[in-house]
Amino acid sequence: MYLRLSGVAGVREQSVRPVVCNVRLKTRMHRARNRFLMALAALTAACAAPVTEQARTGFISDYSRLEKVSDNAYRYTSDKVKDYSLFVIDKPAILFEQTVAIENREFTDEEIDELAVYFRQRLQKVLTENDGYDIVEQPGPGVARLRIAITALDATNGALNVSVITKATGAGLGGAAMEGELVDSITNEQLAAAVQWGSGSRVLRAGFTKLGDAKLQINRWTANLRERIDIAHGRIPGGAKK
Repeated sequence: MYLRLSGVAGVREQSVRPVVCNVRLKTRMHRARNRFLMALAALTAACAAPVTEQARTGFISDYSRLEKVSDNAYRYTSDKVKDYSLFVIDKPAILFEQTVAIENREFTDEEIDELAVYFRQRLQKVLTENDGYDIVEQPGPGVARLRIAITALDATNGALNVSVITKATGAGLGGAAMEGELVDSITNEQLAAAVQWGSGSRVLRAGFTKLGDAKLQINRWTANLRERIDIAHGRIPGGAKK
């Protein structure tokens, strides 16, 4: 506290010094927080493993036509897809196992059901939007059946998912893996197939829920499926995209 207040300089110093101290304190706190997050991210990233390619489950009818199209996907698309504009979407199957002890499980049954419902609803939305295709309930001529299975699931760490620092390291990212195929609804002839896996985005935020990054993967997979069907129908250029 200042005892001499008559000089202008003294008054200015009195008014400025507390502000400077406050700024310095906030800067120190911000730096300390960043150091903590970086240390936590390094520790978590060292312990966490991204979702990787899974063993084939036997869910789809034929794996022999699949071709590797990226570091995290095998796909096949028949020229016959152009003959199908109606789709039946089966309820997604859950083909990964959790520990038997309920208290040690990473996901509750409700969370797994939520993801399966999200997957099916996302497929319906993506296939029908923008003057898309019709979803039907019964098999028939020109109707293809879409079969999907979730084969692996890794939880998003919400506490690490909201920081740019931690996301840059990959810490806190969840993910998923899937198998799926498109078959003729009457003959079960395989028209398209995919085996895909991946972890969440280091750019997009998946939020605080454990399913956030898995849902981001589902969004990518369903968008890719719509694109492949559109290409087969000649709606967009691209040739025979896998």
